[in-house]
Amino acid sequence: MAKTAFITGANGISGSAIIEYLCNKTTSDDWDSIIVTSRSLFNSTITDPRIKFIALDFTHDISYLAEKMKEICAPVSHAYYCSYLHKDDFAESYAANKTLFENFLTAINETAPNLENITLQTGGKYYNLHVEPVPSPARETDARRYGPFENFYFPQEDILAEMQRGKAWSWNVIRPEAIIGANSQPYGLNEALTIAMYFLICRELGTAAPMPTNQRYWEGTEDVSYAPLIADLTIFVSTRKSCANEAFNVTNGDHFSWRYMWPRLAASIGAKADSQQDFKKAVPREGELQLEWSLAEWCQDKRKVWDGLCDRQGLPGAKATFDLAGWMIGDFLYQRTWSATLSVNKARRFGWTGHIDSYQSFIDTFDKLRQLGLIPK
Repeated sequence: MAKTAFITGANGISGSAIIEYLCNKTTSDDWDSIIVTSRSLFNSTITDPRIKFIALDFTHDISYLAEKMKEICAPVSHAYYCSYLHKDDFAESYAANKTLFENFLTAINETAPNLENITLQTGGKYYNLHVEPVPSPARETDARRYGPFENFYFPQEDILAEMQRGKAWSWNVIRPEAIIGANSQPYGLNEALTIAMYFLICRELGTAAPMPTNQRYWEGTEDVSYAPLIADLTIFVSTRKSCANEAFNVTNGDHFSWRYMWPRLAASIGAKADSQQDFKKAVPREGELQLEWSLAEWCQDKRKVWDGLCDRQGLPGAKATFDLAGWMIGDFLYQRTWSATLSVNKARRFGWTGHIDSYQSFIDTFDKLRQLGLIPK
């Protein structure tokens, strides 16, 4: 029988990637309805008669949500949770996202009697790799690490497994690394957007574009997760009984060093960067936080440069993108002095063969950002 999808966070990178996957790679014989939701109006370049939009805010109480969802969600067979509330404070982030998911989970369980699977997207932060060095590559079987901050992914995954006991539906958890992708409504967690804007501004100024990081991170090992690939694994595992009730890491399947990737990405946009980047600060100890200089501080006087570039290329609408870049998020990522990668061996053992060259994932994302009119050429 044809399946019905319910996708939260429809305007986000992952949510929009799942929607595009279903629209572009499936037919109505496979999926007869694609129900999408977000707090704001659905903003997408994808059109498909199967798409049905409902505005939902999962911060509302469960009874209110259930009343709004009971009719449209009755046929839902597969629910994909891609929502996230960003808070700079870890304690606030924990409380907000724990409640957000609990409300969603309870409401969808009450309103979808035909439910077959609920898939939760968490991320590499599950392994605490964002705050401290961890064994790398991180594996799904690794013991939980309880670091200096509460990790809201733990209660999210726990309540999902607890609620599933005795139910007909199964669960999956998808854990990507830094997500590379483009969507119509970007926000600050989009690393590729911030990198592209930085290179474009440096190109416009005629200055070099060194990476705002430290020597350890520059020379370390990195991996990323391309949003369309995340969508591919998500659909793969959520529709196979052999993958039921399992968590899976997802990355592009390769590794790289920023020392060599950064200059290649800069060159692709016409900016200049050198693999022999000069660092003035001493090599930090692993586990410390260090930036050669701050991206958030660097951008403070660059608004006029960005606006001028957009005007010169006839893209006045792209001026607003400056406010969507994750300048502070860049500092948060690049201040780390440790490498943290994810193993995708488990997904391989379960039959998934998805892969993309990480350089190409950045290039494809830059191209799509241009197509969406978010950045100049």
